[in-house]
Amino acid sequence: MERLFEKVISLKQYDRTFDPYSLCATLDIEILYFELGDILGFKTTYCDVSLIYLNQQLDTTTQRFVVAHELGHILLHKGIRPLLLQYTAHSRFISHFEAEADRFAIILLLCHYYTTTNLEAAPDTLMYELGIPKHCKALFLDTFSQMQLQHQRFAQLLL
Repeated sequence: MERLFEKVISLKQYDRTFDPYSLCATLDIEILYFELGDILGFKTTYCDVSLIYLNQQLDTTTQRFVVAHELGHILLHKGIRPLLLQYTAHSRFISHFEAEADRFAIILLLCHYYTTTNLEAAPDTLMYELGIPKHCKALFLDTFSQMQLQHQRFAQLLL
């Protein structure tokens, strides 16, 4: 988690916010809205141009999480082609990348929350407000508790 938190904090050099949409705009990552059925979203990179395809049927909070998740893939997994991995690699390998992108998104959204609001919300409420999917609950609670344990250190870094 430490490496992911440092990666999120380093984004402050590009934009003074942790808002995934603002960061995408600053990093020239275009977000395209489509009807994608059961697919929440995905990223693609071609000739060093990154695009995020987002399911337009999702509610806005879920869309924000998906953008943060795909931004995590773009920043953390350069040169890795998920569709190729899906067919050639062990599923645990793919799961590692998905879990890492989920944790990145959770950290990014928590940082955004803590820098834009003075409210202290309960974890379940916060999870709902941030659009964290139910399948990420254990990961969210773990990340949330680790950030709470190191609150003073993280608070200084967020300034």
